[in-house]
Amino acid sequence: MAEIAYGIEELDYAIEGEGEAGKEEEGEDGHPSISDIIGKGYPKEWIVLIIAGTIFTLIMMFFFIRALLIHKKYSTKHTMQFLCTMGILLVYPLYALMYVSGMIVPRANSKCTFIAETYESLSLMFFLKLMLTYMGGKKKAVKSLTGTKVHLNAPPLCWFPLPTIKFSSTFILVNELFVLQLIVIELVMGYVDLLMNMDKSTSYPAALVEEKFSHVFHGMSLASLVIAVYGLSSIYHSAEHELKHFNIFKKFISYKIVVTLAKVQDIIFTILSNKEVFGDLSTGAFTTHLRVHMWASTLTILECTIIFPIALKAFPDTDYPSDSRSPDKMRRDIEAETMVTGEYENSKVINEVNHQNLKDMSLLRSELDPSRIKTVLFLTDSLLSTFSSSKFCEGLTCSKKSLSRLVDIRKYQSEIQFCDYVIISSGINDIYKHRTPLDELIRFSVGFYDEFSRICPRTKFIYMSLLQTNTEWVNNLTDDFNTYIFELSLRYPNLLFYDNYQLVNREILQEDGVNINERAVKFIAKSLVKAVTNLSICYNDPEDPWPLRPSFARKALAFKSETFDH
Repeated sequence: MAEIAYGIEELDYAIEGEGEAGKEEEGEDGHPSISDIIGKGYPKEWIVLIIAGTIFTLIMMFFFIRALLIHKKYSTKHTMQFLCTMGILLVYPLYALMYVSGMIVPRANSKCTFIAETYESLSLMFFLKLMLTYMGGKKKAVKSLTGTKVHLNAPPLCWFPLPTIKFSSTFILVNELFVLQLIVIELVMGYVDLLMNMDKSTSYPAALVEEKFSHVFHGMSLASLVIAVYGLSSIYHSAEHELKHFNIFKKFISYKIVVTLAKVQDIIFTILSNKEVFGDLSTGAFTTHLRVHMWASTLTILECTIIFPIALKAFPDTDYPSDSRSPDKMRRDIEAETMVTGEYENSKVINEVNHQNLKDMSLLRSELDPSRIKTVLFLTDSLLSTFSSSKFCEGLTCSKKSLSRLVDIRKYQSEIQFCDYVIISSGINDIYKHRTPLDELIRFSVGFYDEFSRICPRTKFIYMSLLQTNTEWVNNLTDDFNTYIFELSLRYPNLLFYDNYQLVNREILQEDGVNINERAVKFIAKSLVKAVTNLSICYNDPEDPWPLRPSFARKALAFKSETFDH
């Protein structure tokens, strides 16, 4: 028995000595130390991977700084949107930088991975805040969506029979907590995992505990991620009609796919390394697992470099609302006096303005034969697509054409030149769907009317005001655009602003929050036909004057009086 005990002691001593030697060679945490790297150098392929990873990282940092400078002009007036956008785009260069740092200093690899994954979980909160910003902020989102039905079976839980609820501020709060829990879990579990990775030269029981913790950590991380993504998806699907033109899906996928690939690749390479698929690649302190992990890191950096340009296109600076405003206090008048009660005053002022407009038009048409049939070209988007051109009286013949975008109006130039009246009902798609900046749309309109007032001096252009939608930021831009077009009509005698100010309550809107119902279409058609008919015969109907909101009418009357005095 004494001999057996002595033999066991010798074996223990040999194992301890071997462990100490391993510690000395690999460093205290199982990774090569700086002195090891300086003394023995990196493996052959390691330098190539570090150089390639550094180059890719520098390229991404360059394009990130370039994007930062492009978006910076919006940082003052749209601070939250700017910070969230830049915070999401930072995921790519940060991931690459952390992985390159882990390649250069292998002992810091666990810490770099912890920083990258923690920031990635934080970027989901940026994404949530960005969606709310697109809707005008949390308060405006709640105000515009409260009471609407929300289906809880949003991805990734779309296959479960979940109930339908009504949108409320509590709904947003719960989904914010869904995203917040991911940040907390990544911080806590990641920090514990970091502490357990501090000492790789542990005994078998400690290594077994660490392996079990790793399984628990990855399981909890995956479940937490699913819950957080569900929170984002629920917000998006509850306000899809307001967010669909911001390419939310493309934005989310473009940055989430990189993170997913990084985690999946790391797991796959680790499994293959443990199964000894790659054989024994250890070189001194650089173990097979460590070398394989560096290959996976380089692959992730390459994927970030490839996908980053796609992400930059998914977050254009045109996502920011236009800051153009009328130079005077017209906007304040509009907000105070229109789209509130439906009851308006100053009919006498409106009639006087209408009479003056008709008088100007009669002078413009004095050379024409009043008995001839006059032609009307009606250019409209889908809003009035069901309008029948046969509704006009016998003295007018109407041709209806599709004009989805206002900036495409020049394709009807030949038709415009031979028409007496051109009715334009377009512009909402330019602002809402195609994200055309307001300044650009106004410059186009000014250029168009300036050109065609000289080309077609006898053609009367009638621009129909843009209607309100369910989206606050769109309403702000349409208010501004309507104001500019009205002010433009004061300068051009052959341009009239047809104001649909009476159709303002949201009960006329369809489910998409933009198009109007059939009842509203019939109302517009009836009033438009009557107004254009009166216009064609120079008749001023005191019972049904030309539609113009009171604030615009007073502005027009003041402009006419000032012009007459001069």
